[in-house]
Amino acid sequence: MRTMQVGDLPQLPVIGQGTWFMGDRRAQRAAEIDALRLGISLGMTLINTAEYYGAGGAEELIADAIADCRENVFVVTKIWPSHASASDVEATIRASCRRMRMPYVDMALLHWPTRSVPLAETVQGLRAARKAGLVRHIGVSNFDGAWLERLRASEQTTGELCANEVPYSLANRGIEHEILPEAEAHHRIVLAYSPLAHGRYAGWDQKPGLRAAADAHGASPLQIALAWTVQRTGVVALPKAVSPAHVRANAQAGDIVLSEDEMSSIDRDFPRMARPYRPLLPANMALHRLALGAARMQRRMRGAT
Repeated sequence: MRTMQVGDLPQLPVIGQGTWFMGDRRAQRAAEIDALRLGISLGMTLINTAEYYGAGGAEELIADAIADCRENVFVVTKIWPSHASASDVEATIRASCRRMRMPYVDMALLHWPTRSVPLAETVQGLRAARKAGLVRHIGVSNFDGAWLERLRASEQTTGELCANEVPYSLANRGIEHEILPEAEAHHRIVLAYSPLAHGRYAGWDQKPGLRAAADAHGASPLQIALAWTVQRTGVVALPKAVSPAHVRANAQAGDIVLSEDEMSSIDRDFPRMARPYRPLLPANMALHRLALGAARMQRRMRGAT
């Protein structure tokens, strides 16, 4: 697995593992643990999760998956915006540590921007958690250009918040307008979720540039699509996979290096979006509380069945 290094972060694999929708169903637990462990063995040692995923179930799953290899894994978790106050940030990270049975997490991010808590207060909470030894690196998630500007203006945080997790795929190139240039300028990594467009890739194998690159590298068009997301330095893709074949295919994509001509051909297949990325959820605390409550209720109902 190719790796890259940005700022003060350690060497990270260009492709990690996502855990959205993991930890939801007991019947899938063994397969999900096996998938994460296989991915780690293949070099996908960055695991991305959140307190929101399975209402904590994904974090508990990770605890079992990495119990004997914690020192080899870089774990990223996220704080739901209803816990964005300074006091809640530290308590939330402590709860994540308990669920994952670890003394600290490698990185903690604010999951979505919110107008209900001043951004400077949330940053203060992240700093306090880091000072307390609960987290080693801090950052944000789903911040667009305007929110990144607020981040820089809130306090002197340039270079301190070292990551922004956002959607990025051939079908969703909106972050190329503002977010990727900002990340490069301020030495942040971009954690690219949904790098295969949530599975909405019908017809991609008919794109001539994608197909030609797949033939040239002995890979599938989806592997080329995944490799495309990590050609730019500082981007880590976060695909989620449960089947062993899918896990192996994702890992193999991390070793594919596309030529400039191949990148240009793929760009013609999937033109850059006209508008920059904007967060899908409104920055509203009440809505975030309802969403987290619904996730917890859903987990209880699934556990009962």
